[in-house]
Amino acid sequence: MIVRRDRGGAGSSSLVKLLPDTDVEPALRGATHRVGRWVAWLAVLASPLLTIAGLIVLQPAGAPSMRDGGAPAPSTSPQGWAEMYVRSWLSATRDDPADLETFYPPGMKSQRAVGTQVPVDTGVISAVSPVSGVWSVVVVADVLVLQPDGKRAATLLCAQVAMSGTDAAYVATALPAVVACPGTSGAVQLVYDEVADPGGPVGQSVTGFLAAYLAGQGQLDRFVSPGASVALPRPVPYAAVQVTEVRTHEKFEPGQAARPVDGTVVHSFVHAWGWDATGQSTPVDYALTLVARAGRWEINRIDPAPLMAGR
Repeated sequence: MIVRRDRGGAGSSSLVKLLPDTDVEPALRGATHRVGRWVAWLAVLASPLLTIAGLIVLQPAGAPSMRDGGAPAPSTSPQGWAEMYVRSWLSATRDDPADLETFYPPGMKSQRAVGTQVPVDTGVISAVSPVSGVWSVVVVADVLVLQPDGKRAATLLCAQVAMSGTDAAYVATALPAVVACPGTSGAVQLVYDEVADPGGPVGQSVTGFLAAYLAGQGQLDRFVSPGASVALPRPVPYAAVQVTEVRTHEKFEPGQAARPVDGTVVHSFVHAWGWDATGQSTPVDYALTLVARAGRWEINRIDPAPLMAGR
């Protein structure tokens, strides 16, 4: 039942009437039906927009491009396939073919014992397509090879791989062929001719920066220019850092380095040792750009490469 209160004219008393449910339900059903239809149409109209927005928001950064059919677009060359093929070829033993048939269906029967040849890492040096549908990929591998004295020696091995196929599928046409690795040219000449005192103004800033950057000792902000994009490696790789040599490209007059003019730039090359928690040390080099501010030197960036003569 629904209770309705009617108000009469002057002098009339208020009346309370009890209306039967049958009078109200049709009206409620009609209103509900109309609202429902509006909600349904709004959902239909909005659903494509919501779907597109959801795909944009939920698609991870760096997701592979997609074909029209929804499948990932293929890479333009079989470099990764060739790299995995070389790893399987080096890993195969008399007891384990290392899934070599996945890359080279004829396969092979290796005579090597387990652990006598172990690929540690691989990388692609070059990839060329001499004719359509054929690729020649050179892969370099860092391999641990068992020696006659029972020890394992690390060696670099380069292998040329011939692949055939299209965007959708590749296959090796033969077993890998060992080829000469690229040669190493002579040492380059750097142009950091000036020696800076590790205990001087430039040396102190460099030492403080590397201690905070590599070993988490001290506040990095103290040694970095405001706004410089220098992110800490996580986790910090060393427990302690020792700077052994600081060189600069710029030449300073006696006392000049101690009173730098704001905005003065100096390019520095630093030799240091990083000591881990077990007491083992690793040599590291850093090319740094420093900028003077408020009478002190601050690291502005880690240079992508040291300054070289003639460049």
